[in-house]
Amino acid sequence: MTASFAHTQENQYASFLIRCGAGVIDLLIIFFICLALGAYLRFGEALRLTLQMIHNEPIITDAGVHVTSGIPTPVVTAFLVTCILVPWLYYALLESSRNQATLGKMVAGILVTDRSMQRITFTRATLRHFTKIISLLVFGIGFFCILYTKKRQGFHDFIARTYVCYDDQ
Repeated sequence: MTASFAHTQENQYASFLIRCGAGVIDLLIIFFICLALGAYLRFGEALRLTLQMIHNEPIITDAGVHVTSGIPTPVVTAFLVTCILVPWLYYALLESSRNQATLGKMVAGILVTDRSMQRITFTRATLRHFTKIISLLVFGIGFFCILYTKKRQGFHDFIARTYVCYDDQ
């Protein structure tokens, strides 16, 4: 899907507040996906083991096995799935799809494009997603750049060479 823009050149790029609203919606969706997936994959033991680690208690699995090394496998698995895999696939698959937007962005009427206002690739969407870590550094300053840059780009947008624009279709 190619975006056509009725907005003027200056305001075709999505504002900081619109992007924040879309981000909140996306975070809620990801939270509920992870909650459902966690229940399905029985991450309850991972939570229990994590609490034992936090409270500096002996780590004992549901099977009664004492864990003496590093971080228990259920904890690592739960972390990888809920904190890395689900958010990555959610953002990268949806932003590189023909809709060019996550569910939150669709609700907000915005989409992610490349410099030619075309759909981005899965690889570029993946780069954009993981470089948001850079945008979060130093109190989220990379996100606040959206307020001050001409094309309303955060650090992650500069790195991935992407733009978030209003969808006028």
